[in-house]
Amino acid sequence: MTAPRLAWLDGLRAVAVLLVVYAHLTRFVFTDLRAVTGEWLHAGTAGVMLFFLVSGYIIPASLERHGDLRAFWLSRARRLLPLYLAMIAVLVAAHPPANAWSTAVGHATMLPFLLGVPLVTPVFWTLSFEMAFYLLVTTLFTVRAQRSLLPPVILAVLGAATAPLVPLRLGEIPVAGAVLLAAGLAGVLSRRRWAEVTGGLLLGGLALGLLLFDMDPAHARDGLLIVAVMFTGSVIHRADHGSTSWQRATVVIAVVAAALLTVWLGELAALHAVTPRYVTRSVLTLLTFAGAFAAGMLLRHRRTPRWLARIGVLSYSVYLVHFVVLDLAAPILRSPVPDPLLAAGYLATVLGISWLTHRYIEVPAQRLGSHRPRPHRDLAPSRR
Repeated sequence: MTAPRLAWLDGLRAVAVLLVVYAHLTRFVFTDLRAVTGEWLHAGTAGVMLFFLVSGYIIPASLERHGDLRAFWLSRARRLLPLYLAMIAVLVAAHPPANAWSTAVGHATMLPFLLGVPLVTPVFWTLSFEMAFYLLVTTLFTVRAQRSLLPPVILAVLGAATAPLVPLRLGEIPVAGAVLLAAGLAGVLSRRRWAEVTGGLLLGGLALGLLLFDMDPAHARDGLLIVAVMFTGSVIHRADHGSTSWQRATVVIAVVAAALLTVWLGELAALHAVTPRYVTRSVLTLLTFAGAFAAGMLLRHRRTPRWLARIGVLSYSVYLVHFVVLDLAAPILRSPVPDPLLAAGYLATVLGISWLTHRYIEVPAQRLGSHRPRPHRDLAPSRR
C-alpha cells in the first residue's frame, strides 16, 4: 500500500487512464464485453473527464504554491513537454505529415487540436484542452481573480447556450495561434505588471476564441464544458481547503453537471437518438467520473493500493504510449489468439514502455531546474 497524502490523486489518474485504455483496446479484444458496457457507459469520455477534473483540482493550487507565473510555466514545461516532444519525433519519423510546417508549428503550441492542425496521434486532443485551461488560469492569476467561483459557471452556461449553434471554424491557423501564444507568454513572464496583465488577457482571449470559434467537429458542442469541468475541480479544491464554502461549491458543481447533461442530450437530439437507453448512458457516464472523484476524496485518508498508485504515476506515459502501441499491434490484436492473452500482452507492453519513458524521459526532465533535493523514487506519488 502507498501513503495516502497524494496517492489518492494518483489512484484517480490510474482509474482514468485505465478507462481510456479499455475504451480503445476493446475495439480489438473483448468486443462482446464492449458491446454490453458501451450500451451503458462511454468509458473513454468518463476517463478523460476524470483526468480533467483531477487537473482542475491540482493546477491552480500548483500555480499559487509556486507563487509566480514563470515558475508555474517552467514546471508545466518540464512536466509535459519532454515526453510530448519525444512522442512527436517518433510518430513524425514513422509517418511524415503532409504539411510538416503546419504540423510542427501547431504541435509546438500544444494547441494543435484547437488550431485545426491534424494530430500526429489522436490522444493529443486532450492536451490542447489542458493547455487552454492553463491559459485561462494564467489570465485569472494576472488579473487577480484566481479565487473567483464564476469561471466554471460562465463557461458552463456559455457552453450550453452556444451548443445548438452551428460551429464557426476559422480553419487551420497554427501560425496565428503560435504568434498570439508567444506574445501572451512573453508578457506574463516579463515580471512587469502591465505586461503581465496584457499578456494574460491576450492568452485568455486566445483560449476563449479557439474554444468558441475553431472547435473540431468532434467537440464542437462540449469544448467550453470540458474547461468548465476543470475549473469545477479548482472550486472543489478551494472548498476542500476552506477558501470557499461547500454550499457554494455544490451550486457550481450542479450548474456544470446540468450544463454538461444538457449538451450531451442535445447531441442525442441532433442525432434523433433521445431514447431511455442513451439518456441513461449519458447520466451514467457523468456519474462514473464524478462518482470516482467523490469516492477518491472520501477514501483519501486510507492507504491507496501500491499498484494503483504506480499506474497513476505512470498515467501520462501510459496515456501517450498506449494508442501508438495499439496502432502498431493492431494486426496482432486481430489474430486468432485468445483475447485474454492478447490483452495481457498488450497491457504488459504498454506498462513496460511507459515505465521506461517515465524513468528516462519524465523523471530527468522534472528534476531539471529543481532547487530542492528529491529522493530517488521514480514511482513516488506525483504532483502533476
